[in-house]
Amino acid sequence: MQLRFIKDLAIALIVILLFAMAVHLVAMHRSWKQIPEKSVYTKESVSDTLLNKIKSIENSIQDRKMFVFSSNRDPLRQGNIIKDKVDREKEFEEMVKNTFRLATTASDENGNRIAYIEYRGVLHEARVGQTIEGRRILDISDKSIRYSYNGIVSTTELAPRPAKPADDNTMFKGTTGSW
Repeated sequence: MQLRFIKDLAIALIVILLFAMAVHLVAMHRSWKQIPEKSVYTKESVSDTLLNKIKSIENSIQDRKMFVFSSNRDPLRQGNIIKDKVDREKEFEEMVKNTFRLATTASDENGNRIAYIEYRGVLHEARVGQTIEGRRILDISDKSIRYSYNGIVSTTELAPRPAKPADDNTMFKGTTGSW
């Protein structure tokens, strides 16, 4: 008989516990309904455009933090202000490289004229009618060629590779007086 009372007590406790949980859920639901849909701080919130700008600034800051500075040039070189021997040599090499120069002319076994043209460090073999680096060869003679480039007809004479200019060291000898 006592077992029956324990069983009834357990069922009563479970029912009371379920009732208490239901009351607690109803109270939580009422408190959630009291929360407004829009916050009272909506006017002070950040717009999407401002938020995007902030994110881009943060990304920029992160990029700057991750940047590794490296230099392949000597920071103490004066560059275009004062030209030293290295600068003059580079200018000469660029000038020679960008000169469209007739190196020599020849004839093949059929008597057709061939011109050997040096341009940008490459020796090109050209015949009349061919186009070399945008220049159409019009005529090849013994010591010159005629070509058309951008609608302008020009003549290039047979010429040796330009000689490297001699260094002017008079400044360092004290002969100019400007040291």
